[in-house]
Amino acid sequence: MQPVTVHDISYHYFSWQELGDLIFSLAQKVITSEQQFDRVIALAKGGLTFSRSLVDYLNVPDVSTLKVEFYTGINATAAAPVITQSLPVSVRDERVLVFDDIVDKGDTMKVVSQYLQFHGVKSLTTAALVSKPWADFKVDFAATESVAWVIFPNESRETIEILTKNWREAGDSSQQIRQQLLEIGFPQAEVALFANLD
Repeated sequence: MQPVTVHDISYHYFSWQELGDLIFSLAQKVITSEQQFDRVIALAKGGLTFSRSLVDYLNVPDVSTLKVEFYTGINATAAAPVITQSLPVSVRDERVLVFDDIVDKGDTMKVVSQYLQFHGVKSLTTAALVSKPWADFKVDFAATESVAWVIFPNESRETIEILTKNWREAGDSSQQIRQQLLEIGFPQAEVALFANLD
């Protein structure tokens, strides 16, 4: 799907097929570089979902997870990310590929890179399905770039519920909300199940 603008915000929805194409495109770029990796480190929770396909394409035997969150306490967010789930294995002297679904500002990748360098990785390469042109941290590999608000199909319910609430508060009717969700690209069955418009 192409980006769709609603209330001055551009949304780019990727279907499962388009998402599969993105993962394969990213893998092609990495394989073409001829770099070798001992481990893929998926950042939870965005990168975790798609890391299984990526490690298969790359033929990398080991995958581990780091969880990074923006928080300072209960119901309080911070300007900087914090690692809330560290690696359960040693990565010393390993060649690692850090993978996330999207890089916006790049703060998460910065923190993770510092963490992994502290833990003695031999080399560190970064990859994302989507990168934003304004990111301070430029990943080594990205499948595509987008200025829109990116929506992946594995976050449909969460996004549909948030958008429905926001648009109701903006005064949109149920019919308008349904039409806007469908225009963005959400499947009709998901809109019917999660939007709670009746």
